[in-house]
Amino acid sequence: MKLREPYKNKTRKKYTDVSKFLKQEFSFNTYEDRNEIQAKYRSTIDNESRVWLLFASKECENWECLQVAQSKNNVSSEVKDVIQYIFLNLQINYDLLEKKNSSFYEKVRPVSTNGYSYREILYSFIGRQFKYFKICFLDVDKYLNIVPKEANVTDEERIIEICKNQYAEAKIAYETLAVYWMQYNSGIDGQTIAYIAAHEDEFDAESNY
Repeated sequence: MKLREPYKNKTRKKYTDVSKFLKQEFSFNTYEDRNEIQAKYRSTIDNESRVWLLFASKECENWECLQVAQSKNNVSSEVKDVIQYIFLNLQINYDLLEKKNSSFYEKVRPVSTNGYSYREILYSFIGRQFKYFKICFLDVDKYLNIVPKEANVTDEERIIEICKNQYAEAKIAYETLAVYWMQYNSGIDGQTIAYIAAHEDEFDAESNY
């Protein structure tokens, strides 16, 4: 994989660098039964965050961040879909699929084809490349060094509450150089990446790690 020009000299954070900011994680591998994995997920994960990360490995080491996402109301559904799609056996020659840029890498995102959705193709493609997976839930307040309040009584506090998850998604995607992550340029995530690009020294100087 080739990093896009603005990021070619950036060093990405590893799983071990960000693990202290994770509130829960769920591990599985493609040697397990998919239905049993789904049942295990329902029975063990009880503290989901709006922001989640997908790490993967071929040999249960050297974990790579493939995706970061956030959802206000549908985190469980999103994660369950991802697990399901990883196990899909689509009749597609992935090598022949057109690939588009992600936010950080050149020509890595497979284009939808044969009536399958992008997410079905992407995660089934991931399932063919990797065997071991971690779905991790970010402790957003800890990651951003925010002290949670019982009630938000100022506009500043309300702005933080409204925007913190989208901002955290973009920031940790940037720090891990999540392979398939895509920003929405007009959203908070896109504006966050634009701000980081213009003020990179601020983020390099952080002492969170």
